Amino acid sequence: MNEEKKQYLSLYLLQHAKIHRLNGMICENPSRRQEYLKQIEEANNIRCQIEEKINQVDGGVLTELLYLKYVCGKTLLEISYILNYSLRHTERLHIKALMKFKM
Repeated sequence: MNEEKKQYLSLYLLQHAKIHRLNGMICENPSRRQEYLKQIEEANNIRCQIEEKINQVDGGVLTELLYLKYVCGKTLLEISYILNYSLRHTERLHIKALMKFKM
Protein backbone atom coordinates (compact mmCIF):
# COMPACT_ATOMS: atom_id res chain seq x y z
CA MET A 1 0.00 0.00 0.00
CA ASN A 2 2.83 2.42 0.82
CA GLU A 3 4.32 1.79 -2.63
CA GLU A 4 1.06 2.92 -4.23
CA LYS A 5 1.11 6.06 -2.10
CA LYS A 6 4.73 6.76 -3.08
CA GLN A 7 3.85 6.39 -6.76
CA TYR A 8 0.86 8.68 -6.37
CA LEU A 9 2.89 11.31 -4.52
CA SER A 10 5.65 11.05 -7.13
CA LEU A 11 3.15 12.26 -9.72
CA TYR A 12 3.66 15.77 -8.35
CA LEU A 13 7.15 16.23 -9.76
CA LEU A 14 6.18 14.38 -12.93
CA GLN A 15 3.37 16.90 -13.49
CA HIS A 16 5.86 19.72 -12.95
CA ALA A 17 8.05 18.32 -15.72
CA LYS A 18 5.01 17.87 -17.95
CA ILE A 19 3.93 21.50 -17.44
CA HIS A 20 7.43 22.72 -18.28
CA ARG A 21 7.47 20.60 -21.45
CA LEU A 22 4.00 21.77 -22.53
CA ASN A 23 4.91 25.43 -22.03
CA GLY A 24 7.80 24.90 -24.43
CA MET A 25 5.53 23.17 -26.91
CA ILE A 26 3.15 26.15 -26.89
CA CYS A 27 6.00 28.29 -28.23
CA GLU A 28 6.94 25.72 -30.86
CA ASN A 29 3.42 24.98 -32.04
CA PRO A 30 1.05 27.89 -31.28
CA SER A 31 -1.79 26.36 -33.31
CA ARG A 32 -2.23 23.70 -30.59
CA ARG A 33 -2.09 26.22 -27.74
CA GLN A 34 -5.58 25.44 -26.40
CA GLU A 35 -4.87 21.71 -26.30
CA TYR A 36 -1.63 22.28 -24.40
CA LEU A 37 -3.28 24.71 -21.99
CA LYS A 38 -5.94 22.12 -21.19
CA GLN A 39 -3.24 19.54 -20.42
CA ILE A 40 -1.42 22.09 -18.25
CA GLU A 41 -4.63 22.75 -16.33
CA GLU A 42 -5.16 19.01 -15.76
CA ALA A 43 -1.57 18.66 -14.52
CA ASN A 44 -2.04 21.62 -12.17
CA ASN A 45 -5.23 20.04 -10.82
CA ILE A 46 -3.34 16.84 -10.00
CA ARG A 47 -0.66 18.88 -8.23
CA CYS A 48 -3.29 20.79 -6.19
CA GLN A 49 -5.00 17.54 -5.17
CA ILE A 50 -1.71 16.09 -3.99
CA GLU A 51 -0.87 19.24 -2.00
CA GLU A 52 -4.30 19.21 -0.33
CA LYS A 53 -3.93 15.57 0.64
CA ILE A 54 -0.44 16.17 2.03
CA ASN A 55 -1.77 19.05 4.15
CA GLN A 56 -4.40 16.74 5.66
CA VAL A 57 -1.82 14.34 7.12
CA ASP A 58 -1.14 16.16 10.40
CA GLY A 59 -0.30 19.78 9.68
CA GLY A 60 3.05 19.30 11.40
CA VAL A 61 6.30 17.46 10.87
CA LEU A 62 4.75 14.61 8.86
CA THR A 63 3.15 17.04 6.45
CA GLU A 64 6.42 18.96 6.12
CA LEU A 65 8.33 15.73 5.49
CA LEU A 66 5.96 14.67 2.70
CA TYR A 67 6.05 18.16 1.22
CA LEU A 68 9.86 18.24 1.20
CA LYS A 69 10.10 14.73 -0.25
CA TYR A 70 7.42 14.72 -2.91
CA VAL A 71 6.86 18.38 -3.77
CA CYS A 72 10.40 19.73 -3.39
CA GLY A 73 12.11 16.50 -4.46
CA LYS A 74 14.49 16.32 -1.47
CA THR A 75 16.09 13.05 -0.38
CA LEU A 76 15.47 11.65 3.08
CA LEU A 77 19.05 12.55 3.99
CA GLU A 78 18.50 16.18 2.97
CA ILE A 79 15.22 16.21 4.89
CA SER A 80 16.92 14.84 8.00
CA TYR A 81 19.31 17.84 7.93
CA ILE A 82 16.46 20.30 7.39
CA LEU A 83 14.36 18.85 10.22
CA ASN A 84 17.41 18.28 12.44
CA TYR A 85 16.63 14.57 12.92
CA SER A 86 18.79 11.52 12.36
CA LEU A 87 18.39 9.78 9.03
CA ARG A 88 16.94 6.70 10.75
CA HIS A 89 14.34 8.78 12.61
CA THR A 90 13.47 10.57 9.37
CA GLU A 91 12.98 7.20 7.67
CA ARG A 92 10.62 6.13 10.48
CA LEU A 93 8.70 9.40 10.20
CA HIS A 94 8.45 8.90 6.44
CA ILE A 95 6.84 5.49 6.95
CA LYS A 96 4.49 6.95 9.56
CA ALA A 97 3.57 9.82 7.24
CA LEU A 98 2.81 7.41 4.39
CA MET A 99 0.62 5.33 6.70
CA LYS A 100 -1.37 8.45 7.65
CA PHE A 101 -1.59 9.71 4.05
CA LYS A 102 -5.02 9.10 2.53
CA MET A 103 -5.28 8.72 -1.24
